[in-house]
Amino acid sequence: MTTQKETGFTIRIEQELKDAFVATAKGQDRTASQVLRNFMRDYVKKNGQTDLFRQQQSKP
Repeated sequence: MTTQKETGFTIRIEQELKDAFVATAKGQDRTASQVLRNFMRDYVKKNGQTDLFRQQQSKP
């Protein structure tokens, strides 16, 4: 089993946007963090750094 180091990410957004985002994610039975991680992975895959994911997938 491989272990990955985790890190935090802080952003500033309007309270109303945060509340709407969290509620929308919850309505899809997902956490806001899950949605953001998936968005970030997709963004990186589409806009560069695709080798990052190839390295992770090839590890046993």
